[in-house]
Formats: sequence, C-alpha cells, structure tokens
Amino acid sequence: MWWRRFRYVLLMIALCSIATCPSAKRACSAKQHAKEADELLEYLASRVELSIAAHGHVPPTAAGPTPLPTCCELGGVCEPDAAAWAAPGWQALAFSIDGDYRYTYSYLPDPGGRSAIVRAVGDVDCDGTASLYEVEVRIDGAGVSKTWTRKQPYE
Repeated sequence: MWWRRFRYVLLMIALCSIATCPSAKRACSAKQHAKEADELLEYLASRVELSIAAHGHVPPTAAGPTPLPTCCELGGVCEPDAAAWAAPGWQALAFSIDGDYRYTYSYLPDPGGRSAIVRAVGDVDCDGTASLYEVEVRIDGAGVSKTWTRKQPYE
C-alpha cells in the first residue's frame, strides 16, 4: 500500500518538474541574453569616454536604432551585418557587432556635446514586452560620470 502512495508522490513531482521546466529555462535564457546588452553598452560607454578624453566632448553624430527591423521581426536573433553598422555615428564610435545579437542599439548625443545616451532595446523572448537598457555618459565637474537605467530586464 505504501508503494502506491510513494509512486503517486513521485508522479506528482515529475509532473510539476515538467510543467515548470520551460518557464525556468526561459528565465535562465533571458538572464543570459541580458548580459549582451550590459556588455555592449559598457563597451559603447567606454568608447564615448575615450572620445571625451581625446576631444573634450561626446561624438556629435547620432546612430541607430540599429538594426531595423528589430530582431524579433527577423526571427528572434539578428545575424552580423557589416552594412548595418556603417552609419557615420557607429563609425565614429568604432562600433559594430560581429556575432549574433538580440537587441536594437542607439547612440543619442546631446547637441551641446556634454552628454550622450547609449541604449539597447530588445524583446529576447519575442513576447511583445521589451527590455530597455541605457547608459547616460555625462561630463560634469568631477570628470565623466555614467548612470545606468534598466527597465523590465530579462523580458
């Protein structure tokens, strides 16, 4: 009699595991894909800082959003395309993506040359809810500061 109850409990555990497995996998994948935005925005912000050190202001030419259409409209993952990164703004930052990626990137300089925003927007699971990652690079009295904003990460 105890064996039947034990089998029932094992069956319930197995069914619960199967039911939650896809959800857990999506959450884990979303966190891994979010690292792309963090890493590439950190790189872009460092490129803006180098330009400030060399010229005293942020690069003046805006870039992006790149790519258009978004990665979800292209099947969920964007493949490398050198032509997409040939715009003068991306060239000024010496920026391109040479591997698969999932976010749309933008560079938005302030007309006064004192600040710029680098942005990544993406919907890594293509469910209609996008994540927004931004870094504002600003010239202030103490030098250069960076302010991060993350809205709906892992979406």
